[in-house]
This record gives sequence, structure tokens and C-alpha cells, in this order.
Amino acid sequence: MTDPFGTAELRAGVVAAWRGSPTRLREDAATEADLVRAGYRDRLLTELAQNAADAAAKAGVAGRIAVWLDGRTLHIANSGAPLDVSGVHALTALRASGKTEGATVGRFGVGFTAVLTVSD
Repeated sequence: MTDPFGTAELRAGVVAAWRGSPTRLREDAATEADLVRAGYRDRLLTELAQNAADAAAKAGVAGRIAVWLDGRTLHIANSGAPLDVSGVHALTALRASGKTEGATVGRFGVGFTAVLTVSD
């Protein structure tokens, strides 16, 4: 299996940081928990739609998002630029966005945390 985004390296770096500083692990966990409980609670669809809008703008195409439920599985798809390395890096960190200053939304690097309300 290939790892085009270098996620194994990213994971190893995060785990090493947490092992080197148990306080950092507690801080990261507490920050994510706060965002799920308060800052981004009930914003799942809004945040994903905003990410889709930025992906469409980045690709220079009309934005489109599809949302459907299949049993207990929620599916969300969008048009636009696919996830890239900077996006993957942003997803592995809190408060680090791969979006440029011109992005309409999502430049703070915390919105995708909204998925934690519906995922393990």
C-alpha cells in the first residue's frame, strides 16, 4: 500500500512529540475536546460545505456538494480540488491550515474538528 501523503511519517512525528511531552498530549486532547463540545458542535455540515466551497474555488469550478446517508454511514462528496499534501498536514495538526489568506473560510485550521462529533 502506498502512502502518497507521508502520513506514516506525520503519525510517527506526532507520537514522538507526545511521548516526549505527556503534557502536550493532554493539551492536544483537551483542545480537541473543547472544540467538539463547544466551538464546532453542531457545525459538521457547515464546516464540510465550507471546505467544499474552498476546494471548488481552488480548482476554479462551480461548487457542488452531495450528502447522503446509507444506513448509519454518512457520505459527503464535493467537486473541486482533491485533498493535497498541505491539506493532509493541516488535518494532522490543530490550528494549522493549508489554505491561503485568500480563502473565504477555513484558514484557522480547526473546522474539520467538527467531524469528531460523528466519528471515532
